[in-house]
Amino acid sequence: MVGRKEAGLISLNESRRNRRRQMVTGRASIGGLSPRLFGFGLLALIVGGFVYYRVQAGKLEEQRAALLAKQRAVESMLGPKLRPLRDGIEAHVQALKALETESFVKKGVDYQSLLRSAGVYLRLRQEDVEPAEKLRKAAMSSLRDGFTACLVADPKASPPGVGKACDESVECSAGELCTEFKVCQRPSSPFNMRLVYRAMSVLEPSWVDGVRGASSELGLIAQDRMLESITQVDVPLAIEVYQRARFALVVLDEPFAGETAEKADASENSSELLQRLPHRSKVGLWSIPDGELLASLRAEALGELRDVGQDRAIGGIDSVHARARLANSCALAIEFKEKLMPNEGSSPEPTTPH
Repeated sequence: MVGRKEAGLISLNESRRNRRRQMVTGRASIGGLSPRLFGFGLLALIVGGFVYYRVQAGKLEEQRAALLAKQRAVESMLGPKLRPLRDGIEAHVQALKALETESFVKKGVDYQSLLRSAGVYLRLRQEDVEPAEKLRKAAMSSLRDGFTACLVADPKASPPGVGKACDESVECSAGELCTEFKVCQRPSSPFNMRLVYRAMSVLEPSWVDGVRGASSELGLIAQDRMLESITQVDVPLAIEVYQRARFALVVLDEPFAGETAEKADASENSSELLQRLPHRSKVGLWSIPDGELLASLRAEALGELRDVGQDRAIGGIDSVHARARLANSCALAIEFKEKLMPNEGSSPEPTTPH
């Protein structure tokens, strides 16, 4: 008993002496380690973390530099070809917005042959024309529609739903795109200008800023995959557009003039809502590459589709709205075609836009 008591007193006295020493010197012993050894360990952790950060930061900068180098290579190949085409189309859009004449047609042009050649198509709401950033964003969603279906006949075009099933264009063969019908097809004329705008999206300062501002490897990987996809799919098609296009066709939909309680349904965007309402539109046709205005028209886009023969089910509200858009756009196309080719005769039946 005496031994245990003395041992306890020795331990208690040692603890008191340690606390007194710590109060005097300001140093503490943690976990049984000496203060000096603990300090060395902490210093090693700090230095190791700093070295790791520098190494990782260096790797990130190497990846960033490699990605920007790839982008500059695409810029050198694509920029000189597609930038003049894009800038020319945007100049046509501005000219069409400012156009005040109801119609104009240049004489002596074989419009039938011209419209059977390769061309580009862009349709926008007039309110999306300015500024340029807004125009380019809207152009990324511009598609062929009822207007092109009733005006232009591409003999090489495939039916809308025919082709290999796909989710992304990288799943398709070279020269094909994954369409809005989720099948792989070669783009038919007139080409959507969104092909050009998507290809050029990686040349924009905003894309370069995104790469420079990426703070993680995952961010750079996402940008790299985007560049790779555009380089493999969009760039070859955009160059084909540049090389083959002989005309540019632009449609500007003016704001709806009346009052309406209509709202876009779940399957519609704001442009599609406007297209199914009665409204006025401007149409312009230019030759490429000289940029000469060949024809223009300002008219009301208002039409009606009527079934011929046995009655058919109309379908749901989506089908009703799609038919209204097709009717309005086709009526505008037929009027424009009659201005271009007044002696051609009857117009073709509208086909499903794609």
